[in-house]
Amino acid sequence: MTGLDGFYSYFVDKALGVQGEFRTLYRLAPDLFPNGRTYLKDEPLPLFSDILNGTSVQDETWQRPDGTYITKYDWSFFVRESDFHGVYGDKFGAWVINPGKDYYNGDQLKQELSVHRESQTNDAVLLNMLHGTHFQAAFSNIIPVGKVFGPWLVYLNNGSIEDAVKRSKAEEVAWPYNWLEDTLYQSRGSVSGRLVLDNGKPAAGAAVFLGEPGKTISQGTTFQYTAYADSNGGFKIENVRTGYNWTLQAWSNGGAIIGGVTTVFSSGSFVVKKGGNLDLGTLTWKTGGRTGIWQIGDFDRKSVGFAYGGAPYTHGLVDNCPADMTYTIGKNSAKDWCFGKSAKGTWSVLFNIATLPGGTSSAILSLSIAGFSGSGTAIGGSGSALEIVVNGKALKNHATPIATDPCLYRSGTTAGEWYYYEFEVPQSWLVAGSNKLDLTTNKTATRWRGILWDMVKMEWS
Repeated sequence: MTGLDGFYSYFVDKALGVQGEFRTLYRLAPDLFPNGRTYLKDEPLPLFSDILNGTSVQDETWQRPDGTYITKYDWSFFVRESDFHGVYGDKFGAWVINPGKDYYNGDQLKQELSVHRESQTNDAVLLNMLHGTHFQAAFSNIIPVGKVFGPWLVYLNNGSIEDAVKRSKAEEVAWPYNWLEDTLYQSRGSVSGRLVLDNGKPAAGAAVFLGEPGKTISQGTTFQYTAYADSNGGFKIENVRTGYNWTLQAWSNGGAIIGGVTTVFSSGSFVVKKGGNLDLGTLTWKTGGRTGIWQIGDFDRKSVGFAYGGAPYTHGLVDNCPADMTYTIGKNSAKDWCFGKSAKGTWSVLFNIATLPGGTSSAILSLSIAGFSGSGTAIGGSGSALEIVVNGKALKNHATPIATDPCLYRSGTTAGEWYYYEFEVPQSWLVAGSNKLDLTTNKTATRWRGILWDMVKMEWS
């Protein structure tokens, strides 16, 4: 493009097949590009001398003599939240601007690397992780022939962040780019609708995800689109590609109205027509209709609200969480619950039930796990990643192994691969009065591995 200070890039798959990681990587002179910038942070990149003098503690992570850490994972970000990222100095700047994100794998909580100091060569590295696997685990790595990744812009300037912001906003307006002469790329429509809970309340703030039918968010083959519902439950997703079948999913993103809703809405399969808007109308979201007993944290697939939850990317922050802890319902609040459980020990929840319900209704214990880094063992019974005991009686294993997600040991403090479990607790196990739940980690785990919490909840079935 004439007069452009930079260049556009895109890929059309011809034979990638099964591909775990697909990226572009730009290496730049460290003396000219000493700083990094993402939407989350703007500061100098680590010094090469600090890396050389540090002690390696895991992949691309070093401990300085003063005990602090250097790691490229501190420069991670949530892909779909990014405006642009880059490296820069007082004379030059290089920025990746990618307004169209439908070709990236994952949902709203997909995280990836952005920039870092190359530990072998001292280069300033600028990344664009097109199909990344550094965080989360359950993606489809089958890349179909003909899939288009991009375009995105690598923008070059004099190092001015203000100028890069201006250019980024212009690219947002211009996307999808009309200069790309590809019929499938240009053929797009939109999808809209309104999500309402079965109690009549709007699903305010719900996370909305548009992807392939027959799958959860474990996607990555074709294209993915994300949005959030407004205060009335309404949503609209623009520039959706035609020629594909789509399914809409939605889940709680926290908040007063839907923060306790643990079910996931899923629509049927539908198609989008070029230039048109598919109005799905009012969509009713079944919530389960259970009666709550107590709840710790909002259901939003994130650790936000807990101690250290949602903190800036920081290696080893889970070391600050206790091995043993007692949490009393009605006395403690979510900020007293730590965002992660890594060390061996027991976290106890003390709760009171005034009276037991009539009949034989069981209680349902729900564990929503924002991420898990470990040996892949199941949750529940003896020998599992997390043993669960109610008033001295052990719950059984959920037999399905967990795919380990690197989030907790790669500086993540907010989210990783989400898992949700429900355990039936017989009413006979509970008493009118004081009760106790024990969550125990017995296995010796590698340091910084364990559970990243989202929510713990008990309710009557």
